[in-house]
Amino acid sequence: PKQKELMALSIGITQRCSACIGFHVKTLIQLGTTKDELAETLSLCVYMGGGPSLMYAAQALKAFDEFS
Repeated sequence: PKQKELMALSIGITQRCSACIGFHVKTLIQLGTTKDELAETLSLCVYMGGGPSLMYAAQALKAFDEFS
């Protein structure tokens, strides 16, 4: 389930869906995802999606800190 949620978060980031990011980050926290695991996923999003993905990856990090 964690890997599927990380993939779903990646899709949300690349599709620029803020609501998706919040939903999937909350679920990832419930699944015990570490900040390092999240950061690895976000770095791949930025690698593949460039600047726009960087802005949404930052939202995901902020959400992780807020929800943790």
